[in-house]
Amino acid sequence: MKKHTNLMSLAVGRRSLAKNYSGQQLTTNDQRPPQSGFSLLEMVIVCALLTVIMGAIFGQIRQGQLNSVAEQVKLDLFQESREFMDQLSRDLRASGYPNTRNYSADPYNPAQNSSQEALGLVKIDAGELWFESSTDGSGKVSVIVYQFVSTGTNCPCLVRSQVDKVQADPLNGQTNPTNQTEVQNVLNGTTNDPIFQAYYSDGTAVALPMDLTADCTGGQCLANVNTIAITLKVQSPYPDPTTGQKPTMTLLSTVRLNNCSVAYPNTSGTVMGCK
Repeated sequence: MKKHTNLMSLAVGRRSLAKNYSGQQLTTNDQRPPQSGFSLLEMVIVCALLTVIMGAIFGQIRQGQLNSVAEQVKLDLFQESREFMDQLSRDLRASGYPNTRNYSADPYNPAQNSSQEALGLVKIDAGELWFESSTDGSGKVSVIVYQFVSTGTNCPCLVRSQVDKVQADPLNGQTNPTNQTEVQNVLNGTTNDPIFQAYYSDGTAVALPMDLTADCTGGQCLANVNTIAITLKVQSPYPDPTTGQKPTMTLLSTVRLNNCSVAYPNTSGTVMGCK
């Protein structure tokens, strides 16, 4: 009987414990705070803000890349034009060498037709410069022509040609050269905006065009020209990303001739006229 009573008490205790445990669990769940996520509106707002921020960042990166490309284009344009000006200056400083003063007797008569003597300046105009020179110092005379070309592939442009001088008239008897483009997108080269200008020893500007047939009696001829001024205006083929305008630049160079041109007509013999 006592054993049966103990078993009944144990069963009642287990039911009471289960009831209390179940109630405790229910009470705990009721007290836990509810969990919630972002609403659809909040997600839309966040995505919109991220889009605006990322768009601004990538816009700045793209602008920086465009500016870098534009600066590189301008740098390349300047270097190309600067190299051209340096080459032209070197050619001009050697113009007129070798000439009649370098020989005890002229190798050919008339001396200006000699393939061994450089006449110096042959012709000059707003967009053309023509002279004879030994560019490598070897004494081999070349006919060099710089000329502005307004139309054609990659033009307006400046072209250069160089051929060996033949024993013939320096203005009309030389062989036809093959032109090589030196500078593209040139903006000047006309009478009102010349690339080439020339000055006499007293600083007076030369009236262009002029070639070696000009009368030297009054001193107004190529034999008395001692300075060539070059003005080169070039434009980039690509617009600036900020302004939308194509950048332009102007390069200037002044070359004092070391060897003046030989006076051609109306002189007795071959005379170096400039001082």
